[in-house]
Amino acid sequence: MLFPYTNLWQVFLQPRCLQLFLAQKKIAQIDVESDAELASSLDALLAQIPSRLPFVDSIEFILDSSQLHYLIVPWQQGMNTPVDRDHYAIAFHLQQQGQASGPMRVAFTDYAYGKNGFAALMDKDIFELLGVAARRRRLRFMGCRSLFDVLWRKACRSMPDDALFACMGPQQSSFALRYQHQWHSVFSLHLPTADTQTQLETANRLTGLPPLACFVIQPDADGFVTASFSDASRAQENL
Repeated sequence: MLFPYTNLWQVFLQPRCLQLFLAQKKIAQIDVESDAELASSLDALLAQIPSRLPFVDSIEFILDSSQLHYLIVPWQQGMNTPVDRDHYAIAFHLQQQGQASGPMRVAFTDYAYGKNGFAALMDKDIFELLGVAARRRRLRFMGCRSLFDVLWRKACRSMPDDALFACMGPQQSSFALRYQHQWHSVFSLHLPTADTQTQLETANRLTGLPPLACFVIQPDADGFVTASFSDASRAQENL
């Protein structure tokens, strides 16, 4: 066959669960009891993928917010290369954390001259573990995406000038805010008993910004639910 069709498989990594998707349909799910079981659980999940010619199909991993560190990186004059930018992001993250961490990978979702950048950092060992698991199944490793990235692709044709983006979770939710054409802040809240509207209103209020348009992604048993509305007060009738 000269032009075989290719599948893009997706794995959603959550703290205690791995889900396998194809064409936005859930194919399989495996519970993970501890971090030490991640590699074996991942191998068991990927074994559900039918065998094909080597490296015809591809796979990407969608990471729960618990797997990532989000960061608003201030613009710095003199950063001339992506390597300079990534090194500065890691140093800025370590300064905020106040403690050392292992090797990390950096991905900038949005970075423009003279403006704050939005970055996600992940454990380099986890990234390499995912790549090894993909190649073991003869799949092309397409890297990792955040829930924010999934939300932006589903809900936004272009990046809004002013907006509140929310990745909701059962225990912890993450929020990223844009204001006046650039990134303002990113943070997480642990409000497991609060409904979506309350969490959005709290996040908006904590930043001291006026009410912002909201874009929300919320994982469910079969994938992801996204919604957008003019401000947090509309969340109750949309989700």
